[in-house]
Amino acid sequence: MTVIHSAEFAQEGRELKGSIPLSQLSRLSDLLANTSGEVAWHIESGMDELQRPWLYLEVKGSLQLICQRCLSAAPWQLHAETVLTQFATEEQIDDAEAHDEDLEGILIDPELDIEALVEDEILLALPVALTHDVCGGDDALAKLASDKPNPFAALAQLKTRKAE
Repeated sequence: MTVIHSAEFAQEGRELKGSIPLSQLSRLSDLLANTSGEVAWHIESGMDELQRPWLYLEVKGSLQLICQRCLSAAPWQLHAETVLTQFATEEQIDDAEAHDEDLEGILIDPELDIEALVEDEILLALPVALTHDVCGGDDALAKLASDKPNPFAALAQLKTRKAE
């Protein structure tokens, strides 16, 4: 577990890189078809023009999500980037976000868990309902539908028999 003091880290303009096995991301595991592999993360920091500390976080990896149509594994490329501006209070965050709708604020944390931050970013980046463009089961379903007789064709046959 990598822990930093978020404001000091930013004031020093530090940078860290690492990776996390997907199997260690417990909140994400239920959404994955497979927990093998890992995600790479990179965090940079600094101070903005208003002397507010910020963290830039980038997360990359290949995930196997669950297709919401056929419930089998669906590959998905993760690439998420965010800049988090740090504030001492929630009121300061609300005020800053009211003036800049693109700003993402977080509280200064003397014990910021990088792995938890990375997992949060992954959860925010996930698609709402991922599906394959064409599911493997789609062909089988189409064949079943085509094998089933059309009920209106049976009615048409009855109508032509009455006419005779």
